[in-house]
Amino acid sequence: MPSLGWNRRWALEYRRFARQNDGRYYGEQWGDPELSGFRYLVTKLRHGRRVPGNLSKVVERYISPYLVPGGRCLEIGAGAGRWTGYLLEAAREVIVVELNPEFFPCLTDRYRDHSERLRFYQTSGYEMSGVTAQSVDFVFTFGTLGHLESDGVASYLAEIARILRPGAAATLHYADTSKPFFRAVPAEERKAFGEMNGPRMEGLIAAQALEVVEHDRALLNHSCIVVARRPNLEHL
Repeated sequence: MPSLGWNRRWALEYRRFARQNDGRYYGEQWGDPELSGFRYLVTKLRHGRRVPGNLSKVVERYISPYLVPGGRCLEIGAGAGRWTGYLLEAAREVIVVELNPEFFPCLTDRYRDHSERLRFYQTSGYEMSGVTAQSVDFVFTFGTLGHLESDGVASYLAEIARILRPGAAATLHYADTSKPFFRAVPAEERKAFGEMNGPRMEGLIAAQALEVVEHDRALLNHSCIVVARRPNLEHL
């Protein structure tokens, strides 16, 4: 069962990866959002089910349309920044929320030309109390919620609902353990994932008075993408 202690292991994983993979960024081993078209098809044919799906479509459908030019973005669990660069393309500031601060210097180095627009926040668990309420135009997280149980996901969703501006959206990636992909995952490896599925995720979102804008359960073979929005009550 994933826990805060278990999730701190990613700092060790990162240090091990950095020693063994000169020139590659941590996170690329789980898929590269830059791969699209023919290059993606070749990679899919070569690696089969190890490729989670066309990650370039995540950028195209679930990041770019929701970015507010000159706005403020927040990313939960950025790691070494596989997705952070897409947020930096439009945002005046990107707040990176991490349990493991070991990733912060890596991000500063990778995006050194934009480092003045990066702000780092080390969470003690699932809180983001240092982020002002209703101050964020877009929230993104990929690869983090999948390693949390429902109570952890619910805690993050409560914070997301608090920090989003009215009308702002959050793109949330989570592992769907009801998918066929997980039938072939050994029991020991499956313990790394929280038990989650589409209806349960939508229920957690609704409990925070957020509305589901899109819910893509087909793009990725082991996970789903859901876009939730804080209603703009002034316009109702």
